[in-house]
Amino acid sequence: MARASRTCVSILSSSVLLAIACGDDSRVDSESGVAGTQGTLPITSGPTEATAGTDGTATGGPTEGTGTATATATATPTGTDTAAPTSGPDTVGTVSDTGNTTSGTCSEDQLCSGACCGDGELCDNGQCVPDCGGPPPCGEAKECCGDGQLCYLGACVTPGAACSDQACATKPAQDTCEDGFICDPNLGLCLPSQADPTCQYIPPANVFKPTPLFTWGRRKVIACNADTDCQVAEVCTDKVCTPTWNHLIPAADDMPNHYQSSSIPIVVDLNDDCVPEIIFNTYTGTNITADGVLRAIRGDTGAKLWTVTDPMYRTNSTSNIAAGDIDMDGRAEIVASGAGKYLIAIDSDGTPLWKSDNFAGTNSSGSVAIANMDNDGAPEILFGRAIFSSTGKLLYEGPGAQGQGLNGQGPISCVADLDGDTRPELIGGRTAYKTTGTVAGNDFAGSVLWTSNVATDGFCGVADFDVDGKPEVVLVTQGTLRVLNGQTGVQIATANIPQQGTGGPPNIADFDGDGVRDIGVAGSARYTVFQFNGMALSQLWTAATEDDSSQVTGSSVFDFDGDGRAEVVYNDEAYIRIYPGVEPDCAMNPPGPGCNKNMTDAEVLFRDRNSSRTRTEYPVIADVNGDFKADIVFTTNNDSQASLVTDAGLEVFKDSLDNWVSTRPVWNQHSYHITNVGLVGEIPTVEDNNWSSYNSYRNNVQGAADFCAPDLVPYDLTFDAQVCATGLKLSVWVANQGCLGVGPGVNVAFYEENLGLLGVVATQGPLVAGAAEQVTLEYPGIFDSVTVWAAADDDGMGNGVLNECVEDNNSSPMDKVCIPPG
Repeated sequence: MARASRTCVSILSSSVLLAIACGDDSRVDSESGVAGTQGTLPITSGPTEATAGTDGTATGGPTEGTGTATATATATPTGTDTAAPTSGPDTVGTVSDTGNTTSGTCSEDQLCSGACCGDGELCDNGQCVPDCGGPPPCGEAKECCGDGQLCYLGACVTPGAACSDQACATKPAQDTCEDGFICDPNLGLCLPSQADPTCQYIPPANVFKPTPLFTWGRRKVIACNADTDCQVAEVCTDKVCTPTWNHLIPAADDMPNHYQSSSIPIVVDLNDDCVPEIIFNTYTGTNITADGVLRAIRGDTGAKLWTVTDPMYRTNSTSNIAAGDIDMDGRAEIVASGAGKYLIAIDSDGTPLWKSDNFAGTNSSGSVAIANMDNDGAPEILFGRAIFSSTGKLLYEGPGAQGQGLNGQGPISCVADLDGDTRPELIGGRTAYKTTGTVAGNDFAGSVLWTSNVATDGFCGVADFDVDGKPEVVLVTQGTLRVLNGQTGVQIATANIPQQGTGGPPNIADFDGDGVRDIGVAGSARYTVFQFNGMALSQLWTAATEDDSSQVTGSSVFDFDGDGRAEVVYNDEAYIRIYPGVEPDCAMNPPGPGCNKNMTDAEVLFRDRNSSRTRTEYPVIADVNGDFKADIVFTTNNDSQASLVTDAGLEVFKDSLDNWVSTRPVWNQHSYHITNVGLVGEIPTVEDNNWSSYNSYRNNVQGAADFCAPDLVPYDLTFDAQVCATGLKLSVWVANQGCLGVGPGVNVAFYEENLGLLGVVATQGPLVAGAAEQVTLEYPGIFDSVTVWAAADDDGMGNGVLNECVEDNNSSPMDKVCIPPG
């Protein structure tokens, strides 16, 4: 994040006072290199030839170098310090202590800022440099690269293998490049990585400012007299609350009346473009259980990817969808509850695939799950106590419970290897089901593993609370939180949910940072976090909420600031809130007076109006836009009662302070627990036990090493000497020397000493740790010996948006370009 603390020089131009940041070791070269992101770097293959890379044409010498290029001194020595004239009639003069002629005459192509370059040298932007017989010399040392080398970020390097895949948030690993190399897809080569694994930025605890990245749907007109009458980041304009972000409305030909949403959104990259998609159910407000329409939009802009308009593939819009690669084609499909007691599958491009066989269980605000139940071939699909093949064939439907809450809401089931045989069980509330055989072998079968003797069915979660390597099952039944032995179903502990709230699906995470897993659950009028010591449950804290309609709403958890305490994101009927994992006064040593187990709105980290009919949905936490940082995406609705006064549709929030840590670019289903899915929807054949690593449920995890950060450094500021008479053409490489990637759109500002800001260019692709991209700016005019520089993560006003491990190396040195020859 660009800051004034970087400055070391101030230059007064005709229009602005510019704060010039201290640079690192970049230089200016006299010839253009790679233009934009499609240029090439010459590879030295002999004394006189340069070989162009892929996806471009060689337009000049290399753009590399790390030293500050300045004109050679032209002072004429006096006295007898002279040298014999060089050969030829026009090369008589004195020789400076650098070996270059400083007086007399020399051939025009050897004359350089009043000096004569020596044998084996040429004039490059007013400076005598070695003549490398093709590409100009590389870097501060003016090195001529050897055969098979290229000049990259100021050093002669030997590239690795050819490659084509760009690494990004959804594809961080590359198989084609060796360790220590990274693929530059524009050059088509593996190049040395610039990543520093020690690069860290540690955000301050509980300091963030969520603001909308974009919203989608239909806004509700809210009258106002001041900005404080409006939602977060809205402004009061002409007595109406107005967004300051991009709000998208479904087009007239895109089912425009289906804009309400009351189930969870899911996040996964559907089309392999490095940008996750958001897939969600929508409805009109008149038929919420049989006229739902599935949509997929881009996670970075909200632009439409597809809408399923086929009336034969309408959904129960209150049910929660799932994504996973069920046909093994490398991309995720979408499975949803249909308008009746059946499921539907949609391909990654929005094409309907199939309707399933009918099932017998409940279908009201339930949730689809995807898992490989036979550890073989394609995964299976689960809904309550029913198991389907990847083509929609009903394989088994159990006779017991199915994972159902109050008023028949559900079912929501879980999957885990309860008995330790590496084959997962299906947990349908108070009944667990075991399977044998394989789908491919036509002998897949199911049976009851256990049925707990608790009174009612409920919603599940799974974790290892006593750290014995065996999981326990958390069950939220009507008004009661229970912990069951995962192998037998026997109840271990129980606690009442405050104020007789029925209770939604549980979250499992370390809320207070003590290393022991806690349980969060929403009731009718309270959100409560319970501690469990392996024997008994006790309250950590409880907070007043408003959900007396359904009483089964879910929530999600994530450690946004990486301090070891998971925050809670919960949306009741009127507000979305982010609760700290523990009361602020309880985190003090000794505890402060406010440590009383009652979390108030004065203690919450964030609150904004957001109306909901509160079914079983919850906000989802994932890297939604491919920028390697956590975001929050949640659905909204306002059709069930007049008091629901906010917008309807979908909202994506980011932290405008860039303090939220990284996370995975995927959240694929209601019973998400990290190990159940890969980054682009891969379903593991044999799933790793979540409790052996993360030990959490409905919780996301940091996607990189703790506190990894980017470090954006400009290298090799170059210009095209051929266009100085008509304008400036400047190019600069931006390298990410940190250990965390950044998304597309990093601002790079170009400045000139007298004109000030020339313009801002954004990077086009993601910059994973160690990668680099070149950007180019063209500016019209006539230029002669002007001083320029470039700054990464700079909006043209000296402001940046990215928190980096090093903040004083975002600017290149100031260098003089377009120096006339001679």
